[in-house]
Amino acid sequence: MPKVLFSRAGDFDIATLYLSTYGTKLVQFAKDNGYEVVDLFNDDPKLPARLLVFEAEIEKRPNLLIGLGHGNNTIFTGMDMEVLLKTGVNDDLTSGIKTYLWSCLTGVTLGPAMVEKTCPEYYGYKADWTFIYHPKYETDPLNDPYAKAFFDAGLATGYAVLLGKTPKEVYDLTIARYDYWWDYWIKQEDPMADDILTWLNWNKNNFIAITTSEIYREPVLRAGIPEFAIPLGIAGALLFLLSNSKSDAKT
Repeated sequence: MPKVLFSRAGDFDIATLYLSTYGTKLVQFAKDNGYEVVDLFNDDPKLPARLLVFEAEIEKRPNLLIGLGHGNNTIFTGMDMEVLLKTGVNDDLTSGIKTYLWSCLTGVTLGPAMVEKTCPEYYGYKADWTFIYHPKYETDPLNDPYAKAFFDAGLATGYAVLLGKTPKEVYDLTIARYDYWWDYWIKQEDPMADDILTWLNWNKNNFIAITTSEIYREPVLRAGIPEFAIPLGIAGALLFLLSNSKSDAKT
């Protein structure tokens, strides 16, 4: 039976609340598809998303690691921003383990470093992963009509990896899901549609898949959508970066 290790930092801010809630879909999908599942979540008394437990579980050599939490160029974190993976410190932990880090910026330095140390496949983002949410749904993330497109596209990566798709297939399926939501939102008359399209495109163009022999990434932004600095709030709904300002870089 294949084994997957999840790390879900949850509920200590809006970003991790949404991410960990959507992460339950991946946990259930893994169980439904025959995986032995270890789910490090929040501050669960038995399996918290904390460093000592994370290291102990990853040493058991799961087939797959799916990490959901804050990150930056060089780190991926668990509960309360506790560093779980760091470039040059323990980036060899994922040797032989396919890894999806649904987080900000780990595709810049940490992901490539992991692959250099024989992580066979890394999936993640080389910039801030962003989403727009509606404040009305802060306690009901799964029904947030603005956030759904962002998280559905992120879930596509996890589903594809859990199904054993090739790196190219994982990449293409993820991009296809971003395109699906682009096509949906471009037809909507909602006042937030333009902003949602902008940040869907941002995420799409910063998704990256890295193996020991190939790198898959989107080289060109969609026509008409400029690349520019990400603000902290947009037009009546809130844009949240899966990041924070602590540590040595924006995370």
